[in-house]
Amino acid sequence: MAFRDQAKKLEGENVKVDTRNGTFYGKLVDVKNSTLILRGYEGQRMVIRDSEIVALIEVKEDYHHK
Repeated sequence: MAFRDQAKKLEGENVKVDTRNGTFYGKLVDVKNSTLILRGYEGQRMVIRDSEIVALIEVKEDYHHK
């Protein structure tokens, strides 16, 4: 199964995205052909290229308030 198909299953969930440039947390709002779009907890929109992603992990606990 392709990465995009697996990422589509996590749409609407809180995720952690590890990239070559750092780690990002937020709600996965959209999966495009070559990018993921996250909505951060402070309202910022993050567009992450698939080629930069090392790992995409669903986060169950509310890590924002720790």
